[in-house]
Amino acid sequence: MSPALEDLLGAPVARHPAMPAARCLIAACIDDRHPALQGRVRVEFADSEGHKQRLWVPALHGLAVRVSDRVLLVRPDNGDEWIVTGVVDGFAWRPELAKSPAAQVELKRDECLQVVSSAGQPLVEVSQGSAGPVVRLLEPDVRVEFAGKLVVRAEGIEFEATQGQVEIKASADVVIKGELVRLN
Repeated sequence: MSPALEDLLGAPVARHPAMPAARCLIAACIDDRHPALQGRVRVEFADSEGHKQRLWVPALHGLAVRVSDRVLLVRPDNGDEWIVTGVVDGFAWRPELAKSPAAQVELKRDECLQVVSSAGQPLVEVSQGSAGPVVRLLEPDVRVEFAGKLVVRAEGIEFEATQGQVEIKASADVVIKGELVRLN
């Protein structure tokens, strides 16, 4: 195997004589996206002589490792490579990652995006209105359910019932906080 390919794939520990004899150590993630293999990150650590070592190593499935994270490396007795088993500073503040669109649909002013049922019945419509995007639920009666807490945050919130009343039900207290609360 060529040295460049070994570096890309993450050469086994046995091929790196300068690797410390420890079975567990702390390293820093310097690259969280392997160019070809999913689940590998590039780490850097100092060996027993103080020389910096850089390796591509596998991480446990589902572990979110980011650049600059301090990670815990473990080398099992029956294995020949290091494995990232945890993020040491995972509770430290992390900036929110920028989201990249997985898919994109360009809509003209007179077009909309529709989600339909398997029977072809329109369920949801997204379009561009004069004041911004408009999301319409196309069924006459809609129920929105969440397993946990729902938080709605905006500069302003307006509820409007065009026919009938507005009901608020709670299994505990109803709390209204505001600078001024006006009732009728």
